[in-house]
Amino acid sequence: MGEFLSQVKRMLKEEWRMHSELFEGSKLLALPFLIGFLTFGGVKLVQRYSETSVFGIGLMISVFGLFSGLASASTVFSRKDASRNVLRKKTFLIYSSRTLPTEKSGLVRSFFVKNLVFYLGLYLVPVAVAAVLADFSLAVYTVYMAGLFVLGQLIGIFLAGRATRVSVRKFLNYYNIRGTPLTKKFFLDIYRSSGGLLKVFVSVTALLGLYWYGANYVPIADYLLVRPLLSFSIILGLSSITIYNWLNTYDETEDYTFLQIDEKEILTQKFNAFKFLSLVVVAPFILLFYLIQGGNLWLGLALGGSISYYTGSLNFYFAGLNPNQEMVNASQFAKFMIMLNIFMIPLLGYSSMDVNTHIFYIGSGLMLVIGLFLELLKKKQV
Repeated sequence: MGEFLSQVKRMLKEEWRMHSELFEGSKLLALPFLIGFLTFGGVKLVQRYSETSVFGIGLMISVFGLFSGLASASTVFSRKDASRNVLRKKTFLIYSSRTLPTEKSGLVRSFFVKNLVFYLGLYLVPVAVAAVLADFSLAVYTVYMAGLFVLGQLIGIFLAGRATRVSVRKFLNYYNIRGTPLTKKFFLDIYRSSGGLLKVFVSVTALLGLYWYGANYVPIADYLLVRPLLSFSIILGLSSITIYNWLNTYDETEDYTFLQIDEKEILTQKFNAFKFLSLVVVAPFILLFYLIQGGNLWLGLALGGSISYYTGSLNFYFAGLNPNQEMVNASQFAKFMIMLNIFMIPLLGYSSMDVNTHIFYIGSGLMLVIGLFLELLKKKQV
């Protein structure tokens, strides 16, 4: 037990050192307070200016726990890339079993506990405290959030470990995919990394299974059955934002200076690659959910596609080529969350009500227009 706790402590120190170096210590310390402030303010604004139920807000909080768990476990995808030094300075202590006399199973257990402590303190506890202060009836959903975080982490570790063993490189190469040279390169960066395209689908597949199970077998989720395809499409569209983060993991702007390619071209082509990949991910899963659960397919596709594009455009505009770093900047993160939740929370709430479908089409249209405006504005700024 003493060795286990010591290992967890070392991992926590390394996680904090890595994040502090990457994001600057003061900004990292401010993040829990910013998250708490935005959560409290967001709940109050939604309750005051919309008809979204407590369940709608609680569902959003619960889903945040699941996504946080999946994201915190995604490090496992990088194990082969770390050993090949593809990630440069971004290596992780969990991979020290290659060089230290430590059992891999013990490292995985320590990794799990480290994530539990680190991400609970940095993300989940601020959300839980702020939500309960805003409305005590949300307390039960903070418990669901914590449970889904643990479940998401377990699923992420398991599926990521399996996915990294599968090689699919022989099917696609530079010559048999379409696009500009840069777009092909960015696509192949993900395709040739550990887990390949499977890592893009893993979290979505897990979400599809959990959502389908919850909507059908969990009594408290009866609201989801009002229009299950629509609420699923909203959550699915949000989840595609991780694709943009993966696209900006394997290179930096400086890598292209000798080719005389400017930042605007890199930024534009990465966003084009994101639009293609998000379409490849979102459309098939919405179709699959439609075949299982039924619903309004065209509205589901419109919602999933527009939300995916809108969240990607926000990331593109506020974070550029550094989404993992810029989203810890308090100012950028606050702007991103405000603009995201203007649409997400009301739409998720309306998806559990029997309201006119025009509301969703109007929301989709507005998101497409705003997203396009942000995309064009960012290209002019670079």
